[in-house]
Parts: sequence; C-alpha cells; structure tokens
Amino acid sequence: MKGPRLVVFDVDGTLTKVTSSWQFLHEKLGTWDKGRQYAEQFSRGAITYDYWARLDASLWTGLKLETVQKIVDGMPYTDGAREVITTLRSRGLKVVLISAGLSLVTERIKKEIGVDDSLSNDLKVENGFLTGQVEVKVSVHNKSAVLGRMLGKFNFGMDECAAVGDDETLIPLFERVGFSIAFNPRSLVVEERADVVVKGDDLREVLPYLLGQKRNRNKFEN
Repeated sequence: MKGPRLVVFDVDGTLTKVTSSWQFLHEKLGTWDKGRQYAEQFSRGAITYDYWARLDASLWTGLKLETVQKIVDGMPYTDGAREVITTLRSRGLKVVLISAGLSLVTERIKKEIGVDDSLSNDLKVENGFLTGQVEVKVSVHNKSAVLGRMLGKFNFGMDECAAVGDDETLIPLFERVGFSIAFNPRSLVVEERADVVVKGDDLREVLPYLLGQKRNRNKFEN
C-alpha cells in the first residue's frame, strides 16, 4: 500500500494531552471521588462500560451545558495536532475520530480544526442542561467495529486505513487496518501490536509515516 486513504485517530491521550475526558470533567467539576469509585468497579469487571458511563453521567445531572463546554474548551491539544489533521486533509486523506470519551470533545475538534467524521459518546441535554443520561456509541471494546461501520460512508477497506492511538482499546483496530501507529503507548502490549511507535510531545512526528515517507516497522523517538 502506497499510503493510507483514511486516518482514524483516537482522541484522549492522542489528539489531546488529557488521557481521559471523563476524568478531566470529574476533576474540574468536583465529582472525581465518586467517579474514581466507578472507574475502579469497571476495572475489576464489576460493571459494564455502558453502566459505568451511565453512572458517570448521572453525577452531572442538572449542570449547565455552557459550564461543561467551557471546561472542555480548556482541554489542551497535543502539540502539532491541528497541523497533523489539516496537513492530512490538504493531501486528500480523510480523517475520522473514534473515541470512548465524550462527543463534546470530538465536536470541538470538528468545529475548531475540521475532520471528515467522528463518533463518541453523547451526554444528553434538555433546555441547556445535562439530563444525567448518556448515549454510548463507542466503548473500550468496539472501536474496530465502529470504524468498520463508518467506512461504508467512504467506500474504503480496512487495509486502506491507518490508525493512531495510545492504549489497549486500539489493539483490535491496529490488527485490522493497513497501518498502525502507537503514539506514546501506555503499555508494552500496545507497542508490540503497532507497526510504528512514536514517543514524544509532538504529534507531527507521525506525519512522515502517514504520508508514506517512512513505512518500515520501527520505533521512533524524538
């Protein structure tokens, strides 16, 4: 394959410096004590991802969307994130986002930078206030299946796609796409499953690989 036609990015920890948009909101809103308990329950396998998301969302019942959006808008992008996306799209590649985080984040990226499609989880809003409910569209288990469904819109195959992400939820996706990059991987197993590993503070270091200038499997550090 000469180079990918579509690049899918994970968001938390890849396009943003925040590794969990859920935790980021909890910490800013003062609900992390309870949120941490729910996270631990999920880690133990005591609750499903969907139920965990519903528990988290319930802690924000009645909050103004405007308040929450301001917090999200203060979430820092990874250095070079904007340039990476705009460069890829200017070269004719499609860019999509798949995140088990919040659509408030992906919609911000759509608005501020521009992408071709995205899917994440929607906090429900009525009359400008959070209802405490959430529609889970992406979990930690289904990112590969989500991309498969999204590709129908573009008429691309999995082998024409590249994926960039940092954690183990991306491994099934890494195994199906034509090319994968682990950006600051959070575990050794993520490193081992990716075609290329990039470690550093600047996301622009992935561009030579995505543009077909570097394609060999290796580990690259700036």
